[in-house]
Amino acid sequence: MCYRISAFTLLIFLAGTFYLSAQENYEVRKLTFTGNKTLTKSVLLENMAMEEVSWPEKLVFKREPYLYSQELLAPDLDRVKRIYQSKGFLHVQVSLDRLNVNHKKQTVKVWIAIVEGEPVTAGNLSLDVPVETQPIHTDSLWQKISGKLEMKKGSRFSDSGLQKDVLFIEEVFKSMGYAYTSVDYHLTLKPEELLTDIQFRVNPGPLTYFGETRLSGNKHVTSRFLHKQLKYQEGKLYDQSLLNKTRQNFYNLQLFRIVSVLPERDPGSREQTIPVNIYLEEAPRVTSRFGAGYGTEDKFRTFLDVNLRGFPGGARRVNLYLKHSDLEPYAARLRWIQPLFLGSNSTISVNPFLVRNREPGYDTRTYGVNMPVTYQFNSSTTGKITYYLEDVKQFIEPGDAEFLNRESNKYLYSKSGVLLSAVFNNSSPVFSPEKGMNLSVGYKINGSVFGSDFNYSRLWADFRTYQKVIDVVFAFRLSAGGIHSADSSRFIPVEDRFYSGGSNSIRGWNRSELGPKRESGTPLGGKSFFESNAEIRYPIAGRFSLVAFFEAGNVWEKSYTYNLNQLGYSAGSGFRFETPIGPVRFDVGFPLWNKKKNPQFFISVGQAF
Repeated sequence: MCYRISAFTLLIFLAGTFYLSAQENYEVRKLTFTGNKTLTKSVLLENMAMEEVSWPEKLVFKREPYLYSQELLAPDLDRVKRIYQSKGFLHVQVSLDRLNVNHKKQTVKVWIAIVEGEPVTAGNLSLDVPVETQPIHTDSLWQKISGKLEMKKGSRFSDSGLQKDVLFIEEVFKSMGYAYTSVDYHLTLKPEELLTDIQFRVNPGPLTYFGETRLSGNKHVTSRFLHKQLKYQEGKLYDQSLLNKTRQNFYNLQLFRIVSVLPERDPGSREQTIPVNIYLEEAPRVTSRFGAGYGTEDKFRTFLDVNLRGFPGGARRVNLYLKHSDLEPYAARLRWIQPLFLGSNSTISVNPFLVRNREPGYDTRTYGVNMPVTYQFNSSTTGKITYYLEDVKQFIEPGDAEFLNRESNKYLYSKSGVLLSAVFNNSSPVFSPEKGMNLSVGYKINGSVFGSDFNYSRLWADFRTYQKVIDVVFAFRLSAGGIHSADSSRFIPVEDRFYSGGSNSIRGWNRSELGPKRESGTPLGGKSFFESNAEIRYPIAGRFSLVAFFEAGNVWEKSYTYNLNQLGYSAGSGFRFETPIGPVRFDVGFPLWNKKKNPQFFISVGQAF
């Protein structure tokens, strides 16, 4: 009886071994994880050698498929286990759940089971600084920095969070004059409670001071000019944060490709005077970009962008931008830019321009000049005040009721005023945001004390937010605005009115198609608008992704009038293909609850918002 049981067990084992070995060198078509509540599939795949390659990736991108191997599976399972343990899950279990094999196509789908278990959490946190270190008051300092740490009492322990905290504490002490600071830590693990106390141990070293600054690599930019851009002074208490600000200040000049700011610390002697070596590599004095493309709204488009740096000296720049498209038959913009205006964070520029705009609702030729002063509050927040002076020629449709008794079909007027604007943007990455928000507001005062043919004010705001959940990005936009006229005619120049509809607006309508119309059927524009957009973005293969969107909006002729019962709605979907200059997109928008409208198709570059 025992012999028979053993033989049967052996038979089962051999059958299982044959089943696994039979899949050797089959293509891995799909990888599925079960039980991974904390870490997403994309995070786990980044730490594995095994990868899934879909047939579109093989066909379009010629990617070589990954071949299944039982021998290579074990190291991958171990990698997944270790990444979980680094996130605090000490007792995680990772195993092969099952294989789904297609012998005809010689493909295999792999299921990996994960039992996370309970994570280790942070217990008491403390800071240990030698008592002889003066003038540091450890208790008050700990109160200031403990709230900024990644690790907090009760939070899930992670190796990466601990390392970030070590670097952060080092930076704090190096910004207090202790250039030789080193930070270590001691963990007191309590396995039964799944808890670990953390003690950060600081060795500050001596107080230090800035020494001589040595510049190298600057050919056209004078050393005298560069010394004025330093955020620190020789002989003052050493502060690592001032070196970081100096590096950023140099980059903001847009004169250099490489900026390296290195304190000359000697750990052996621990000299108290720290010289600073700054190595620079200047950007080319003249650069140019040329591009061409096609979109359903602007048709064929092309541009030329030329930059001259250091003209006529210092950090000044000159930029020439030329463009042609169906919406802008010709556009020429010249910018003279002076950084460091009234301080290191402000810039002033003078921008003469000549532009022809041919929109569905108007046709104008404008020349003039604007002078913006920009202030960078921090890496996310920018404010701007712009004075502008423009001369506009509007080409009028025959029989346009707005211009009765006009003998010519060319309507001339002048505009002058001030534009106030501010932007807060911490979204990233740049071309296809996956997290953060973008808030911009603007207020334009035309005429009044500035002198103009018309007097009015224009206010608008645009809010965008992005949130990534697993591999899906949820994007939302809300935008609204209003115009008030101080003239008895209530006339607002056509180029300053609000319009809605198009590839970056409500995609169930063509460009500017929503809102009031003239008798001829062309868009009239309005003095109030409201738009709301929601989009789901999902990657499918390689650089390809899918989107689905739902949108609502409209334009009203009266000032600050919003009738939400008159909103136009649209829904649709599209494809995205990521490129170095942003995603190329194809969208199809369906107008909802409007039987007279047909679906709209758009080809463009860049996300809709």
